[in-house]
Amino acid sequence: MLTKSKTTTALLEGLLESHNDELWAEFDLRYRPVLLGLARRFGLTLADAEDVAQEALIRFVRHYRAGKYDRQRGRLRSWLVGIARNCILDALRARAARREWRGQSAIVELPGTDELEQLWDEQCRQAIVRRALRELREQTRSDPRTVEAFERVVFGQQKPAEVAEQLGMSLDSVYSAKSRCTKHLRTIVAQLHEAYELTPAT
Repeated sequence: MLTKSKTTTALLEGLLESHNDELWAEFDLRYRPVLLGLARRFGLTLADAEDVAQEALIRFVRHYRAGKYDRQRGRLRSWLVGIARNCILDALRARAARREWRGQSAIVELPGTDELEQLWDEQCRQAIVRRALRELREQTRSDPRTVEAFERVVFGQQKPAEVAEQLGMSLDSVYSAKSRCTKHLRTIVAQLHEAYELTPAT
C-alpha cells in the first residue's frame, strides 16, 4: 500500500540493515521498472534489460552498504543513473562484441548525463502512473465498477453515458466515480513523486 511507501531517506537508512526484506522489496518495486525501461530505450532485448536492471540493483546495494554513497554530495537519482549507465554500457559492449564477429561496428556510445537523467525522469513518471493506478485499485474499497468507470472515462475517452450503460450504473454515479478517483489518484501521484524525488509535471 502507498501509505507504507517510504521516503528516500527512510528507504536508504533501512537498506543498511542486511536482513530488511521489506525495504529491499520496496526499493526493488520502485526502481526495477525504471531501470528496465531505461535499458529498453537503448535497444536491449527484454532479457538483456532484465539482466541490466538486476545487476544495477545489486551494484547499488553492494556499493551503498560499503559506504560509497554520500547523500550530502548528490541526489540518489544521479548515483542510480551512473550505475545504470555503466550496466547498460556493459550490456551494449557485450552485444557489440558479438556483432563484431560478423563484421559490424563494436563502437558503443550513450548520451550525456543530462539527457540520461531526463530519460530516467521519463521512466520514473511512467512507473508512477502505473503504480498509482494499481494503488488506486487496491485502496478503493467500494464497488470495483467505480475505478473501472473512472478509467473508461478518463483513459478510455468514453462518454459517461456510454460507460453508465455498459456498467449498469447511473450517470450521476459515473460522474461521482470520476471525481472521487481523480482526487484520490492525484494524492497518490503526489506522494509517489515525493518518494521518487521527482518534481511533479506542470
